[in-house]
Amino acid sequence: MLKIQKSKLMMLMLLCTQLLFGLILKLYQIELTYRQMSILAIGQTCINITLLKAICKLPIISIPNLFLIFSMLFHCGQIIKKGFEIEGTVPLPFENYADFSVIQNAFYFYIFSQIFLAIAIGLAAVSKRETFAVPERWKRRAHVDASIYGKVLLILGLIPRMYIDILSLFGAATGGYEGVYSLYVPQMVQSLGFFFDAGLLFLLFGTERTNKRIILFILVIVYKCIMMATGARQDKVTFLLIWFYVYFFILNRITIKKLLFLAVACIAGFMFISAIGTIRAGDTVNLSQVLDLLTSGTMTHVLGGALGEFGSAFNTLEVAMQYTPSHIAYGCGRSYIAGCLSVIPVLVSKIPPLAESVVFLEQLPRTITFAFGGSYLGELYYNFGWFGVLGSCVLGAVLARIHNVLVPGNCDSTGYKSWCAILATAMLLFVRGYFTDMMQKLVWTYIIIQIVQMHMIKQGARKDKQC
Repeated sequence: MLKIQKSKLMMLMLLCTQLLFGLILKLYQIELTYRQMSILAIGQTCINITLLKAICKLPIISIPNLFLIFSMLFHCGQIIKKGFEIEGTVPLPFENYADFSVIQNAFYFYIFSQIFLAIAIGLAAVSKRETFAVPERWKRRAHVDASIYGKVLLILGLIPRMYIDILSLFGAATGGYEGVYSLYVPQMVQSLGFFFDAGLLFLLFGTERTNKRIILFILVIVYKCIMMATGARQDKVTFLLIWFYVYFFILNRITIKKLLFLAVACIAGFMFISAIGTIRAGDTVNLSQVLDLLTSGTMTHVLGGALGEFGSAFNTLEVAMQYTPSHIAYGCGRSYIAGCLSVIPVLVSKIPPLAESVVFLEQLPRTITFAFGGSYLGELYYNFGWFGVLGSCVLGAVLARIHNVLVPGNCDSTGYKSWCAILATAMLLFVRGYFTDMMQKLVWTYIIIQIVQMHMIKQGARKDKQC
């Protein structure tokens, strides 16, 4: 135990050194070029992942590291593209939305937040096969097969999921990029649709027969890839990342052959996703266009196009810094209060101070923020200003907790593992989303799990009486 404490102290000192270096750059107002920003962003991510691996024994492929990589790509993708002069389309160029000084500050906010995120992950993560206590409430659910939760969630989420996906298909087919982002799906319907994905993860954990699990694994990949052709890819990509992670690293033993397969799948998937982004910039989107682009051999701007589109979360952060508090007042935590209360439909909309904080960018003219997604960093700054970087510590602790449950050998509760895989999906989406988007989905999913458990307990009690 003493050895672990010393190693984490060493990690803390190294990350604090990184923090000191960033503070020096900020306080002395050193103006960074986009190339220097790019090198710092990539270098910091690599250093943090290396430190967590070498000192805290955190696997390279793990939920916390996926979050670190996602955070870099979504917030610094466009900066990296511009810094290294990589060709490709950029639907929403970050330079158009804020002054250069604001862009510099937004980058520093990103850098500091990642330091605190890594500190929290390192301090909270445990190594493989260390003692880990499963919460008592999940021990009580151990007698319920995970596949039962999965089937109930699938049934409840099927129609809302189909509605959302079909609506996306029509929007993309008729309006392309603008058609996808102009769609309005009520938060309640999105939360019900989330049941479907949550049910798939429960079913994956609960399916014991190898053949059935393989079939389920492949069918879900095919379905998600088809639906990605609508141009709406964010939730599909994050789900599939967790889907692959659970299947190969949690439920199965990873081998060299499987790693090679994953490498090929990742390259093919990246090309497919980037092709969709290229097509989506046009007036319409359909699967045949994507396939034509993939087979034509003309995808010369794949990397630049992906960085240009995925990196647009930085826009939300820089706009938050540009207009807060000059045009919109600090949220002072209202976004997170609204998120907690959003589990009750319509309630938040009846409370104006909370309603305007759900998607804080809606307080600005639509001409500024059209097609903007969310950003957990932009939301932190809107609520707490520069103190928002400390909020990354909370996220780091949650990510470490998820890792502690999912790492093989630490937890024997299939239901709890399934729930943490669902949390991991929501956390990755949170990189590019808002707190309210996540909370209602998770709380409603948990309520269904609780209802199923209570029903199964009653059924068991009746059987005992009959016996």
